[in-house]
Amino acid sequence: MIDEETDCHNCGEDRAVILCLVCGIPLCSACVKLGDYAFGCDGGNIMAFCPDCFVDPTANTVLKLED
Repeated sequence: MIDEETDCHNCGEDRAVILCLVCGIPLCSACVKLGDYAFGCDGGNIMAFCPDCFVDPTANTVLKLED
């Protein structure tokens, strides 16, 4: 749960609304990066990442970056 007075730890501009799945920092709606983890035909989850964890292939295993 995020306290209503918590600022985004990425930009420091807006109130945090969600936590990064990997590192746990509070993020505002402008800074959060969402990843769609689909499994099978009938399921999936939306995962929230900070910008750093989103581009890290060891943290975001769905994202496949080109070399």
